[in-house]
Amino acid sequence: MVTIKDVAKVANVSISTVSRVLNKSGYTSTGTKEKVMKAVEELNFEKNMVATAMIKKKTSTLGLIIPDIKNIFYGELTRAIEDKANQYGFNVILCNTDNDLDKEADYLNFLLRKGVDGIIFSTPEMNDRNIREIMKKRPDLPFIIIGSKVEGVQLDEILVDNLEGGYQATEHLLELGHRKIGFIGGQLDSYATSERYKGYEKAFNDYGLTPNESYVRLDEFKIHSGYNIGKDLLSLSERPTAIFAANDAIAVGVYKAARELDINIPDELSVIGFDDSQYADIVYPPLTTIRTPIIEMGEKTVDLAIQISRKGKNFKETVTYQPSLIERDSTGRVKENKDYPK
Repeated sequence: MVTIKDVAKVANVSISTVSRVLNKSGYTSTGTKEKVMKAVEELNFEKNMVATAMIKKKTSTLGLIIPDIKNIFYGELTRAIEDKANQYGFNVILCNTDNDLDKEADYLNFLLRKGVDGIIFSTPEMNDRNIREIMKKRPDLPFIIIGSKVEGVQLDEILVDNLEGGYQATEHLLELGHRKIGFIGGQLDSYATSERYKGYEKAFNDYGLTPNESYVRLDEFKIHSGYNIGKDLLSLSERPTAIFAANDAIAVGVYKAARELDINIPDELSVIGFDDSQYADIVYPPLTTIRTPIIEMGEKTVDLAIQISRKGKNFKETVTYQPSLIERDSTGRVKENKDYPK
């Protein structure tokens, strides 16, 4: 059977270029497109793709299920996954669930009917019932979860060490002298929220301190959550001097709340985020944050999905990436105050 590598060789271009032309994604010059399509015609490639799919029961397609495409983290992750999949000659079907479990279930059934070669899945919920059901139906299907865990199910997982990231963020603020540190997280049953909060608590405990629970609030990983909760926390008579936002979108909302209340960042309030998304460089002052290696995680997920598809069995392994503190201008030393223990 003719492969995408054969087309690339005849056209004298890269595999990713052939993929872009066939998938009509990204920019490719007219001359290059003509070379690729001429090679496709000479090799009868598209008919061969159909024949291969029928014989091998493979479609060279991956399904990607994410909870919120408006979340910049998932936007960057989707791009990384699509780019890497294209290098393998694979297409990606994107499914956005809006954090709706019924919609999620519909998408899973849709992908199964389409005969995708694997499913890459990201969910904020640790008790996602749909994953349990799909693993019972199709234990053979390459199924990888990225950025989360589901309790009671053994899957191939691509994770960042959220607890360590939460610890680094909180320790950074403690080292700057802050003791009144707020924590704004996402959903209560979110793996990322839970682990990042554990890191927050652990840092306090290691410093012989106890966090103020009235400064801990959970909602969603969205800008409006950071804004609404931030405005509430910053309006307290004894407001936090620092806020650890569990993702950069929440941090952006805190910025907006601080600006409306005429609170200067970082002179009067230190803010730290999580993910090191594009938001971090856009806001002013630039955001101190915990870097999640989004692109590396997305690429590794595709590599693993292809390997599982080729071998015909899940590895059920966990790959954990380490986060790192990216210090910018949104955090600073707390102003001297007799109420802060040394």
